[in-house]
Amino acid sequence: MTLRRRAWTAFRSLLAVLLAFAAVFAVNLLGSWLAAWLVLPAGGSPRLAWDLLWVVLSGIAGAWVAVRSAPCTPRGHALAFLLLMLAMDTAAVVRMGADFPLWFSAGLLLTLPLQVWLGMRLALGRSR
Repeated sequence: MTLRRRAWTAFRSLLAVLLAFAAVFAVNLLGSWLAAWLVLPAGGSPRLAWDLLWVVLSGIAGAWVAVRSAPCTPRGHALAFLLLMLAMDTAAVVRMGADFPLWFSAGLLLTLPLQVWLGMRLALGRSR
C-alpha cells in the first residue's frame, strides 16, 4: 500500500469517528427538541430518565455511523469510538460530581458497551 493510500485511509478513518460524534450530537439535540415539544418539565427523575434514553440512543447511532463509514476494520472503529466515548463520559461524570443521582451517572457509564455493541450489530448486520 502506498503512502498516499495509507494517508487517505487514515483521513477517512478520522472522518468516520468525527461523523460518529456528529451523530451523537444530532441525536441528543433531537431528544432535547422533542422534550421541549412534549413540554417535559426541566428537572427531576423523569426528565433525567428521558435524557439518559437519548444518550443511549445517540451512542447507538454514533457507533452505527462509525462502523458504517469506516474505510477498513469496522470493529476497530467501534472500539475507538467506545474508548473516546468512555473518556468523555468519565470526564462528564467526574465533572458532574454529586449534582446528578448515582443511577444517572452509572447509566452513562454502564450502558456504553451495550450502546456500541448494538450500533455495531446493526451496522454489520446479523450475518457477521
